[in-house]
Amino acid sequence: MSAFLTDKGDEIARAMKGIARIEPGPRKRPFSSTAYQSTHLTGGAAMGDNPETSVVNRYGQSWDVPNVFVTGASLFPQNSGYNPTGTVGATAYWLVEKIKADYLRSPGRLV
Repeated sequence: MSAFLTDKGDEIARAMKGIARIEPGPRKRPFSSTAYQSTHLTGGAAMGDNPETSVVNRYGQSWDVPNVFVTGASLFPQNSGYNPTGTVGATAYWLVEKIKADYLRSPGRLV
């Protein structure tokens, strides 16, 4: 899978005729996520107070689609350095309470 994605990415970069491209290096061994298993990957839908710099507002509500809510570690712009499970659970609980208290009574933007 890693070899396929690397080759496909290189093919796309060549077709785009980008001004900068990194030549894929030789693979010494198959990719393994073992080295990353304690990093608790986060991000992808970062929470923020500005739709220009974040995906969702402080309640996990999409800036672009108000009836889409995101919860979980994807809300964090980066990992704090330790297991995020407690924070993920607390954030999910807080978001659901806001959705129940305000959004379900009057669907629309919460911020």
